[in-house]
Amino acid sequence: MPPYKPSFSMKTTGSPNSRVEVYTQERMVNWIGPLQLLRTGFRVAVATTLGAFVDQREVQASLRPASENQPIKVEGNADGEVWVDYLADTGDGWDSTYSMALCVSHTVQLQDQDLTLPRGHILLLGGDQVYPTPAQCGYRTRFLDPFRAASPAPVPACPPRSAEDPIPVTDPRLMLATPGNHDWYDGLRAFTQLFCNKKPIGDWETRQRTSYYVVQLPGGWWIWGLDLQLESAIDQPQRDYFEQQKRLLQSGDRVVVVTPEPSWLDEAASLERGQQSTFPSIETQTPRFRSLRDIEELLGAYLAVVLTGDLHHYARYAPSDNSGAPHRITCGGGGAFLHGTHQLPDTLTSIKVGGIEQNYALKGVYPEKEASERLRDRAWRLPTRNFAFCTMLAMFYMLFGWIVQSASLVSHPVRDGRSLMERMSELEFGWGNLIEVCHQQAWAMANSPASVIIALVIVAAGGAFTSADVMRGKWLAFFAGSAHGLLHLCLAVGMLWLMARINIHYLGWDVFDLLQAALFGLESLLLGGFLGGLLFGVWMVMANKWFGLHAEAVMSSQRIPDHKCFLRMRFTSEDLTIYPLKLGRVCRRWSLAPAIQHITQKQRSWRIRATAGTIGPRFVPATGQPSPIESLQLIEPAIAILRSSSSNTENPLPKGRCDTSL
Repeated sequence: MPPYKPSFSMKTTGSPNSRVEVYTQERMVNWIGPLQLLRTGFRVAVATTLGAFVDQREVQASLRPASENQPIKVEGNADGEVWVDYLADTGDGWDSTYSMALCVSHTVQLQDQDLTLPRGHILLLGGDQVYPTPAQCGYRTRFLDPFRAASPAPVPACPPRSAEDPIPVTDPRLMLATPGNHDWYDGLRAFTQLFCNKKPIGDWETRQRTSYYVVQLPGGWWIWGLDLQLESAIDQPQRDYFEQQKRLLQSGDRVVVVTPEPSWLDEAASLERGQQSTFPSIETQTPRFRSLRDIEELLGAYLAVVLTGDLHHYARYAPSDNSGAPHRITCGGGGAFLHGTHQLPDTLTSIKVGGIEQNYALKGVYPEKEASERLRDRAWRLPTRNFAFCTMLAMFYMLFGWIVQSASLVSHPVRDGRSLMERMSELEFGWGNLIEVCHQQAWAMANSPASVIIALVIVAAGGAFTSADVMRGKWLAFFAGSAHGLLHLCLAVGMLWLMARINIHYLGWDVFDLLQAALFGLESLLLGGFLGGLLFGVWMVMANKWFGLHAEAVMSSQRIPDHKCFLRMRFTSEDLTIYPLKLGRVCRRWSLAPAIQHITQKQRSWRIRATAGTIGPRFVPATGQPSPIESLQLIEPAIAILRSSSSNTENPLPKGRCDTSL
């Protein structure tokens, strides 16, 4: 990997007290684009394979002894408070990522609640800081550019001697990052270089030494950040590190754990499968939950809350009994595409940690399940939202039709010496001719091994796509997906029939005419792209609605930038108050801030100049666009958690706060 290069130049041009900065406003990742599917699949396979042999965490532990990886101490304000923001799954498209970067960079005024929430002293990044992978300057354009533009470092009056010299920042804020699976796709090299070398990011400072960390707050509060790698396993040096840190906890202290994924959902599903089986599995603990369970058992009553991302929505599970179990909050709305909430279980039962059974109830979600279903149902609009993917489908239709038609030129008695399209052109549309069309198609494919192979690939691809993210009943999902592939084959045959009727019967063109061949290709692309995309979108909606399939693809294919969320938390010596905040719609058009000078713009990259004394964001919402900061609202009333773990009584709370004490 090449060394990291900053996205702004510290060289001065024109005026000695100005700085030239470059920002790239990336589009959201097209997850089902053909090239993206190939690139991501290859990198995931390589990272998963090599990650089992080369663990960057063990390298970090060997290079940085535990004595150098001490808890990061953070002082409170004059009132003894510490404000902490939690943001996860960011680093995707500019509009959504920059909108959220603005939100965590500023004080939030909630007019309807009469609440003022100061900017956090700490920004916790909960995983997946870049999409799709860290390769090809992913961190720079998708993470660094939006966050530096939202809260840039000051422009010094006198230029530094080199770009590597740190810029003094008054009252710097702390940024800490937990790696997610997308951060791991290069073996954690870019993540380590960015977050573990004390390099500033805008006006944030980074102080963690490894991919896992411990933060000591005043008032008996601690934050533990875990790194569970691609295989969700905790390495021995990290385990030893947290066992050592546990000895620092005093009576009455509480710990907030930050973990990369909500593995308790997999654990609950695994337990449910075990309970429904005639012969339950001896081991119902899934590997994805095992490492988190070990940390929770290590902490015991010290544990107050578990925060995670990975799923791009908000969901809070609160203990439904007096077991003293921690709240489990998923808040992955930092900028990536939206995940649905409509398939989240309303309860989680029989999760065992330290021999104690934990039961949970879903107390808050965003977006609401009904709204999530409505958003899911829009996936049928795929032809209007994903041109590249629909073009890929059209190419398959055209290739299949081309090969079958070419194979049919071999003389055969069943067609009286005519090609497949010539024979189809004579058959009027109707159910009565459907059997004959299938008969002609079968004879043509019998003389074309290539068409049989393509047909099998289409059917198998449908099965593999459907069963890829299924935990239970993979074979059933594969067969259902294969039926989806068969539908595409039927559509390809129907299109061939339609084109034969139009080109040969109605237009009267010869099958070997170049104009007919050109029209055949154009029709395949237009009809195949639209009808194939429509079929694919409708299938995803129906399969998810009826069978719960395609939970990921039905949302990622839409690339919904809206419905973002993050947590703003206040720590005091008495309690922790969590304010879950939502942004219903992100800004989609931006203008340069008034004090910023525009130099050049090439495609989506901006080259600008900021002068000494210029503060604030580099881009502001264009006229008529919503302000992300002013549009924030509470998802649910704030959650208060007492530092005393022995109290289980309801606590009278001020306006805007609710719910629970642990």
